[in-house]
Amino acid sequence: MLKKTIAASCLLLIWTGSSFGAASLDIKEAIDLTLRNNSALLSIRQEAVKAEAFRVQADGTWTPEIAINGYIDDQREDQTSDGSDRSDNRVARLSLAQTIYSGGRNAALRRQSKQVKSIADLMLIDSENSAVAELFARFYNVLLQQERIRTEESAVQTSEMHLREVTKMSELGLANKLEVIRAQQQLATNMASLSTAQGLYEAAHIALMNYMAIPPEARRPVTGSLRVFELEGSREDSLRLAMQYRADLARLEEQLKYQQNQIEIEKSGMRPKLALGASTGYLDPYRNQDRGSDTWRAELSISVPIFDRNVTRSNVMRARATLEQDKIALSQKELDIKSGVETAWTESETTIRHLESAARALELAEESLRLSEVGFQEGVTPQLDLLSAQTTLTEARLEYLRSLYNHLIAIVALRTTEGNIIRWTEMRDF
Repeated sequence: MLKKTIAASCLLLIWTGSSFGAASLDIKEAIDLTLRNNSALLSIRQEAVKAEAFRVQADGTWTPEIAINGYIDDQREDQTSDGSDRSDNRVARLSLAQTIYSGGRNAALRRQSKQVKSIADLMLIDSENSAVAELFARFYNVLLQQERIRTEESAVQTSEMHLREVTKMSELGLANKLEVIRAQQQLATNMASLSTAQGLYEAAHIALMNYMAIPPEARRPVTGSLRVFELEGSREDSLRLAMQYRADLARLEEQLKYQQNQIEIEKSGMRPKLALGASTGYLDPYRNQDRGSDTWRAELSISVPIFDRNVTRSNVMRARATLEQDKIALSQKELDIKSGVETAWTESETTIRHLESAARALELAEESLRLSEVGFQEGVTPQLDLLSAQTTLTEARLEYLRSLYNHLIAIVALRTTEGNIIRWTEMRDF
């Protein structure tokens, strides 16, 4: 019965892997799919469209406003000067208006349009940097769960072998019923752990596919391995790279320029405006006479605000306050980057030491199990010690795998803090 259950579990894993019906997916292809299909990134790319719309509007300040108007009406009173009963009216007009000077508002808008485009581009770069870091965590979590399944399968096989051995010993009178029950309990516990590992793998795999916008029915198996990455560079190198590549820092710098232009826009409310207007058209009747005629008009207007009840002053004050807030945010971001680099380096160094300790603990657990098995066969090691050694080895293997995963994610977090995780990935062979 136990053999059938184990076999069924293995067949389930084989069927799950083969049912995807697609080629294996490595980390580099996963990154490419994420950058192309992730819904959050697709949404952020629309910010570039909004930026282009802002540019179109800003560039429109170079061109005049053109309008065509026409109407026909019918009134009760007479419209002509000779007293006739004509009461209709026909008007057609083409008008043109061009702002020559807007108090600096239009020029500031045109400068802002470039900054809005830069902000949108930098927002996308920053989001892609974060998205790839999240992908690494999801992708290697799938690999971690695969390794966990293998570890639990190994534990099940070991427990099954021990149960067969104890059962034979019991038939020969070399082991008692309690020892058989303990072996059965160990196997049942390991079977439950294997089932849990399979469920965690399924959940992790679905979450990874969802992040890449791949539906569950089109899932693809992943390929790769948990491995150790060397900690390259130094804290100073990482800080220099972060100041150079961090898109969120550059975005705040662009935001400062944008807000400075916003102040100019608000100030334009109390500055003179100069505009040119022209129109031509057809009127019938013309000047209350029963005839039609062409008309035209040209004007140059200047507007000098005197007092607007402090509306402009209030807007300028708010814009300056926003500028100060942006400066504070930029200063805090620089501090956050420095702290983030230090934290990432500390975490990376810590995971390396932890990984070394986990590797040593795994070696000792393997040797302990070997000695326990020899001692149990020779009758000098109690069964409880052997079962404990088996459990300790499984836990040591799982802890080593977790340490590998944590180490890799710590390195990824460091490169993400530097702002160049995508570039770092392109330079590595996974």
